[in-house]
Amino acid sequence: MKRNKSGVLLVRRGIPVLLLSWLVVVSACQSEPQPEVQQVEALMRGTAHVQIEEILDGAPTDTNIAKLLLERSLSLHGFKLVSREEADYIIEGTLECDYFQDLTFDFQDQSQHLEHQYHGKFDGHLISRSSGGEVVQDLSFPEPLMNGRTQMELAQRDIRRRSATIIAENLLRGKVLGDPEVRGLLDALTDSLDGRFYNQIQDDIAQIGARAVPHLLEALRDERAVSLEGSYPGFSDLQEDELKVYHIADLTLGDILDRDSGLDPLSSDEYLHRVRTGWTWLWEDFQQIPQNLREKVEQRETKAPAPIDR
Repeated sequence: MKRNKSGVLLVRRGIPVLLLSWLVVVSACQSEPQPEVQQVEALMRGTAHVQIEEILDGAPTDTNIAKLLLERSLSLHGFKLVSREEADYIIEGTLECDYFQDLTFDFQDQSQHLEHQYHGKFDGHLISRSSGGEVVQDLSFPEPLMNGRTQMELAQRDIRRRSATIIAENLLRGKVLGDPEVRGLLDALTDSLDGRFYNQIQDDIAQIGARAVPHLLEALRDERAVSLEGSYPGFSDLQEDELKVYHIADLTLGDILDRDSGLDPLSSDEYLHRVRTGWTWLWEDFQQIPQNLREKVEQRETKAPAPIDR
């Protein structure tokens, strides 16, 4: 039987896939967290505190986007957010975002606006209590980051979001809080000289368990082709470059979290987007992420997919 792709959800292994219309009914009726989610022990790697000042055009911002995104990233990676006095790790610094220029296209004495460009500058570091409160990683940008958008409001938002994303990546891929084992295994999927089957790498990541999940969520956006041989369930004659890293990330998430997204090499881009959302929501539940740090909370009752149990 051909799989229906219009509304496939993340479901428990072995349970038939439900249509989207069922999801709307089920979601509307569920006011309490799923029992299965409550039974899952959250990943816990330590405690952290974020003390980031965000300055836009010389003034503090009303909503500190950088602080929120860093706190979300830390929560997804198993760090509990606590006060500075209680934290094992402290991330502190100042993000300054300043208007750079109105980029225009000039032709025959006429000037057309292209985008508003902003510079983002960050001066900050990671402090470890176990190291006596010493700085253990410099997170500062070596040079100003530039970003631009046609509308001023979007330009101001995006320079802060992009800056915070880079800070979080440097932090959670760094020598202190990073996880080179997981990232090395994911990179090995694209190395034709590795010598292993991709199923072996999938199993190795699954053995790491919950600690690998945040990296696998990121890898759901990794469109590099898998260069190793292996066996993909239901597909025995895949063409070269047809299998992507995100396909293996999806299968591995299923092994660790005991769910099946229904994603496969024939899935549409729109369906892949739904799967990314579904895995993210499921992990947010497992990690008991605070509501203000969750993704698209307002869409949970109306947007597919969402994890369900039967």
